[in-house]
Amino acid sequence: MTSVVVVGSGAAGLAAALSARESGAEVTVVEATPTIGGTTALSSGAAWLPDNHLPLAAEDSPQRARTYLSALGRSDENGHEYGHGFGHGHGFGAADTAMSDRFVDEAPRVAEWLEMKTPLRWATLPVPDCHGTLPGGYGAGRSLEPRPFRAPPRVAALVRAALPWRSRATLTELLTGKAAPDLIEQRRQAGTHTAGQALVAALLTAAVDAGVTIRTHARATRFLGTGVAVDGTLLAGRVVLATGGFERDEVLVRRFLGGPIAGLTGAPGARGDGLRMAVAAGATLHNTGQAWWCPTIRIPGDAIDDEPVHRILLAERARPGAVLVDCDGHRFTNEARNYHEVGRSLHPTEPSWLIVDAAHRRRYPIGPVRPADPDPDWLQRACTLPELARLIDVPGDALAKTISRFNWAAAAGEDPDFDRGANPYDGVMGDPGAVHPTLGPLYAPPFYAVPVRPGLGGTSGGPRTDPDGRVLRDDGAAVPGLYAAGNVAAGPFGSAYPGTGATIGQALVFGAQAGRAAAGD
Repeated sequence: MTSVVVVGSGAAGLAAALSARESGAEVTVVEATPTIGGTTALSSGAAWLPDNHLPLAAEDSPQRARTYLSALGRSDENGHEYGHGFGHGHGFGAADTAMSDRFVDEAPRVAEWLEMKTPLRWATLPVPDCHGTLPGGYGAGRSLEPRPFRAPPRVAALVRAALPWRSRATLTELLTGKAAPDLIEQRRQAGTHTAGQALVAALLTAAVDAGVTIRTHARATRFLGTGVAVDGTLLAGRVVLATGGFERDEVLVRRFLGGPIAGLTGAPGARGDGLRMAVAAGATLHNTGQAWWCPTIRIPGDAIDDEPVHRILLAERARPGAVLVDCDGHRFTNEARNYHEVGRSLHPTEPSWLIVDAAHRRRYPIGPVRPADPDPDWLQRACTLPELARLIDVPGDALAKTISRFNWAAAAGEDPDFDRGANPYDGVMGDPGAVHPTLGPLYAPPFYAVPVRPGLGGTSGGPRTDPDGRVLRDDGAAVPGLYAAGNVAAGPFGSAYPGTGATIGQALVFGAQAGRAAAGD
C-alpha cells in the first residue's frame, strides 16, 4: 500500500489526507503544534467555490467563472489603482492559467465531494464576488461557509481553539446582524463549532473515521526523497506539503515581502517549514511576494499561543461616518472594498488611520468596543479635527481638506474619488439600514482615530506546482514524491482575490488534487 505523509492540518492538509485515503493510500497527518486546523480554524471558514451544487449557484458555469478570472487579470494590467502599498506593480498577471482552469473545473466536484464524504454541510454566503461588476462576476452563490457542527469529543479535543473574541456565530449571522444571543449561548454550552472550526472539525472527523493517523507535536523539517524527517526520524512515504505560509518567520518575510509585517492575524505555526523543504529539494518558486493582505488593528493583550496577533478591520471602515487616511492625511482607497485590496493599498511602513465621528461611535462597534462602552486608551479622541490631527501626527490642513471633500460628496451618497458604494460587494460591510449604506459625513464631535497597519492572514507564494500538486523544478520536471497545496504553494490567482473565501477555496481544491496524485502516482 502506498504511504502518504501530509505535513500540516489546515484546509489543504485535511483535504489532501481525505483524498489520498479515499484513493487507497495509508495516510499520516503530522502537525507541528498541539492542535489541528492552523489558520483555517481561526478563520471564517468561507470557501470561494464557483459553479457549486447549491441552489444560488444554479446560473453559474465554468465558462462564466473563467471569464471573471480573466477579466480580473485584465483590469489590473490596464491600470487598476492600488495606492502606494504592498503588491503595487506586481499586478494580477502572475496568475497561473493552467492552475486557475483546473480550479474552476474541480471546485464544484470538491464542494460536493466534501459533503458526500464528510459531515460538512455548506451554506451559501449572502455575498457577491469581490469584483462582481466585471464580466463573469456573480452575485451571492459562489462563496460558501460551513454550517455549525458538533464534533465527537475525541475530535473536538484536537481542534485548534477559535480566536478568543470570536463568538459562535456563522459569518452570515454576523453580516446580517442575526446572531441571536440565546442561540450563540446554546452552541457554546453544547460545544458546537462554527466558522473555520466547523470546517476543520468536520474534515477531521471524516479523516479519523477513515483511518488517517493524526500526529500532533510533530514538526517536519526535511524532505528526504523517500519521506520526511519528523523530529529527526524518517517517516516514509510520498509527501504533501500543507504547512501554511511563512509569515511568522522574520527572515523569510524580509526576503520575499520586504517586511517586517506588523499585522499578523494567522496561527503562529506558519514558520516557512514547507517553503524551506521545497527549496532544498530544488523547487522553483513563484509569487513569493504575494499574500492574502488585510487591514488590521492591534488591541492590547490580544494573543494566540502567547504570540501577538492583530484583528482584521472589517465593517468599521465601510460604514457611514468613517474614512481611512494615510500619514499625510489623505484618503487613498475605497474603504468598503474587500479586505485584501484595502490591505494591499496600505503603506508598508507608516500607519494609516481610521477616522470616525461621534455619530459613528454611538451607532457601531469598533473592534471589541461596543457603542455603549467607555472609550479605551487605544482609541484616540479629540473635540476637533485639528486637535485629532495633532494627536496622531497628521498634517491638520490636509486632514481638514480630506474630511471636507469627503463630507460634501458623502452627504449625497457619492464618492467621486474612489467610487465607494458603487460595487455591489461594498454594501456587504455597510449598514443596510442607513440612507447610504457605506457613505455618511463626519460632522459630529468628538472625533476618533485608530491606527491601521497592513496585515495578512497568510502568504500565497511558494513552490510552483502542476495542477495535480506536484512540486516543479526550474526545468519543469516534478520533484519525485513531493506535492504541495494551500498557502505553502504558489497560489493560482496571482495577487488577485476573486471572492470571499478564495484562500480556503483554492486550498480545498488543490489539497484534494495533491492527495489523489500522491496516492496514485
